[in-house]
Amino acid sequence: MAIKQFAQTRWKIEPQRVTIYPYSIFNLLSIVLGIIFIVFIVLFGVIIYPNMAGALPAMIPMVLLLMLITFMFWSMPRTFVVFDNQSQVMSKKLFGLMTITSVNFSDLEAISIVRNKLGGYNYRAFTKKDKYGKGVIVSAAYGKDDDPNAIALNQEAFSVIRQFLALSQQTIHSVKTSITNFQFYDVNLPYYTIKQKSKIVSFLIGICLVVFAVNELFNKTVTSGTIDKVLFIGGGFVGGAAILIGTFTKIVFDTTNRVLSKINPFGFGTQTYAITNFVNFQITRRTTNLIYSGTDINMYFKIPGSAKQTAIKIRSFRSTKKIDQFLHETRHIMGLNN
Repeated sequence: MAIKQFAQTRWKIEPQRVTIYPYSIFNLLSIVLGIIFIVFIVLFGVIIYPNMAGALPAMIPMVLLLMLITFMFWSMPRTFVVFDNQSQVMSKKLFGLMTITSVNFSDLEAISIVRNKLGGYNYRAFTKKDKYGKGVIVSAAYGKDDDPNAIALNQEAFSVIRQFLALSQQTIHSVKTSITNFQFYDVNLPYYTIKQKSKIVSFLIGICLVVFAVNELFNKTVTSGTIDKVLFIGGGFVGGAAILIGTFTKIVFDTTNRVLSKINPFGFGTQTYAITNFVNFQITRRTTNLIYSGTDINMYFKIPGSAKQTAIKIRSFRSTKKIDQFLHETRHIMGLNN
């Protein structure tokens, strides 16, 4: 429990400001890193250079570098995000000293949850101009929805911040015009099919995998053992077929029968969802090795006769600028209020 507390979000609430420290985990990391560096330096000096006089010229630059890295890790928990109601500004100060982000309250959209593919999540503040973008991290990472620290953060700090934002922002009603030309759908009434990007590359990859598998099945070019041959042939067939099925899979809204279908010409994996069971959209950012790799638009539906829900990914974006338009068109097709 004590170790977990190192990673928890800390905050301070004052009459006109809320300060949040989302990087507490670096307290623990700096201690661990410091111990590792000390052990490394000792081993370096005792084992590699038993003669300390000879080790000093090589050790001094290395020690200084390791001390700098440890100091940066130790300083990171001092980074905070402050919501100042007097200046009406949210700012992020690196190491508690350097302002690296400054946003007026009037330009903020909301504080929302961002989930990763492993199921964890954190809270981020988003601007109106980029409300599906990267956002500004305002909490530590959590693994469970019922995490006590996350609940307390939401109830105590975020509730005050939302009051700040509600008082500062004037409600602007944006009038959505009726849609006549769809950017993201091919229309063949009563069917609306989500447009797909060119999938020539994935099609060729799928064909190549199947061709390689067929070639190996008849010509036996792989000289390794039976297991390797089975894996090669089976992997080629399965992988190639999966890619081809994905290439030709379409997402179609049928406005007459009020259903959403995921279909392909091969007839495999067809899924159909009643629009009346629609729950909500979920916007999920994908990262690969901590680098942004895209944003997925998921739709959640109730499972009839069950308390559970199921999800279907309907579109992915590399840029977040067109997500609003896509959601506007989708809601229009579904007959939902925008």
